Amino acid sequence: MSINDETLRLARKLRIRIDREVNQAVRDLVKAWARAWDEIHQAWSDAAMDLANASRDGAWPDQWTIARHERAAAALLAANDQIASLAELTGVTVTDAVGRAVEFTPELEAHIIASQMPRAAGTRADLVARFNRVDAESLRWIVERTTEQVLVDATSLNAYAQEQMRRTLIRGVAIGDNPRQAARRMVRQAEGAFNGGLTRALTIARTEILDAHRASAAASHLANRDVLSGWVWLAQLDTRTCPSCLARHGTEHPLDETGPNDHPQGRCARMPKARSWRDLGIDLDEPADITPDAQAWFADLSRDDQLQVMGPARLQALDAGAPWDSLAQQRTNPGWRDSWTPTPARDLLALV
Repeated sequence: MSINDETLRLARKLRIRIDREVNQAVRDLVKAWARAWDEIHQAWSDAAMDLANASRDGAWPDQWTIARHERAAAALLAANDQIASLAELTGVTVTDAVGRAVEFTPELEAHIIASQMPRAAGTRADLVARFNRVDAESLRWIVERTTEQVLVDATSLNAYAQEQMRRTLIRGVAIGDNPRQAARRMVRQAEGAFNGGLTRALTIARTEILDAHRASAAASHLANRDVLSGWVWLAQLDTRTCPSCLARHGTEHPLDETGPNDHPQGRCARMPKARSWRDLGIDLDEPADITPDAQAWFADLSRDDQLQVMGPARLQALDAGAPWDSLAQQRTNPGWRDSWTPTPARDLLALV
C-alpha cells in the first residue's frame, strides 16, 4: 500500500510525542546540571584562588602540591559526588522516558498501518484494534535491554566527567601578574569540563530514548507482518538533518531488519509499509505513494541552506556528480551497534 497524507500526518504526530519525551528529559538534565554546578561553584572558586596565590614564578602549582591542598581536594571531591549523583539521575531520567515511549508507540503505529488501508477493510477503530497487538513481554524486553545499555552509558559518563575535572584542576592556567583573573579563568575551565558531562548525558538521553522507540515500532511491525511488506527509512527533512540521513531517507527494508540504525542523536524513524491492497485480497486500485523525495527536497533549497546541510566540500562533490546514496556510510561501533554516518567529504570527492 502507498504512504499517503494521513500516514505522514500520523507519523508527525508520533514524532511530536517522542520529541516531547526527549525534550523533557533534556530539560530535566540541564536543570539538574545547573543546580549541581551552583552548589560546587564557590568551592572551586576558593580552591582556584588559593592555588593561584600559591603559584611560583607565575606557574600553576604542581600535581603534588595540588594533591596536598585541602581546598582543592574538597572541590574535587564535591565535583565527583555531584557527577556520581548526576550520572545516576541520567539513568533514571532516561529509563523512565524509555518506558513511556515504548508503551505508547505500538498504538500509534497501529494507526499508521490502518491509515494505509481502504475503507473496505473496515473502520479505523476496528483496524487499530486488530493491528495493536504487541505482547507485553516484547515491550518489557526492550525496556530491560535499553536499561542495561543506559547503565553502561551512565557508568562511562561518571568516569569521563570525573577524570575531566581532575585533569582540569591539575592542568590549571597561566597565572601571569593577576592571580584573581587566573582563578576566574580556572573556574570557567572547570565549569566547561563539568558541563562536558552534561553534553554526554544529553547524547545518551536522546540516543537511547529514540532507539527504544524504534525498537518498539519494530516489535509492532513484526507483530503485523501479515499485512506489512517492510518498512521505510523516514528522515526529518529540515536543515538540521545530516547528509547521511538524507541519503537513507525513503529506502525500503525488510521487516526483520533492525533500524533505522541512525547515528547518535539521530532523529530518523521507521515507517511501516503495508502490502498492496490486492495482496491483501482487496480488489481496488491504490493511490500513488507520496513519501517525500529527499533529493528533490534538497534541490529546492536555497544555495545557502544547501551549504548549511552539506558543507562546501560535500556540496562540491554532489555538484560534480557524486551519487546521492554515497553520502552515507555504515560504521561499526564496538560496544554499541553499527550506524550510518556521513561519508567524509574527501571520500566523496574521490568519486568524481
